[in-house]
Amino acid sequence: MLELMIRNFNSAIKSSTPVSEELEDTYNILLQLQEQVTKLIDMEELSLFPFIRKLLEVSNEPEPLRFLNVNLTGSTIRSIRDDHARVIALLHSLRKLTNNYKTAIESTEILKLTYAELEEFDQDFIQHLHREKEYLFPKMISLEEQVVRLSSKASLGRKTNWNVD
Repeated sequence: MLELMIRNFNSAIKSSTPVSEELEDTYNILLQLQEQVTKLIDMEELSLFPFIRKLLEVSNEPEPLRFLNVNLTGSTIRSIRDDHARVIALLHSLRKLTNNYKTAIESTEILKLTYAELEEFDQDFIQHLHREKEYLFPKMISLEEQVVRLSSKASLGRKTNWNVD
């Protein structure tokens, strides 16, 4: 959606003469937003979601497996929350710069469309970030704690069965 909005915004800029500083600034923030969102999605797809899958696999094993207790969830979530904060700051800048996505009456249709798309994206993405913060992260932390607890018990049980002379 961001790529389409950026293309539409680029068209809006080309159809505006002269190009206002507000439009240029908004476009630049959109490019920064695209970079941050791409980074966030990549981190989630390449690190977070595979780790969640692994936690689920380990937690569903009939015999508890040894699992490294390094609190990967905490460091990953901290990093993602930092990215969330950067995205939220960029969205806040967009809201402020665009007067909460309100266009002037005489604005072109493409600019009106782009501002409407921006507002929809803003609302949807904030909702997405909220769901991660309120639901995904706590469940992930809880799942990792459960796996570590089961793994620790399994390790302790194995140690007591060893015969050391």
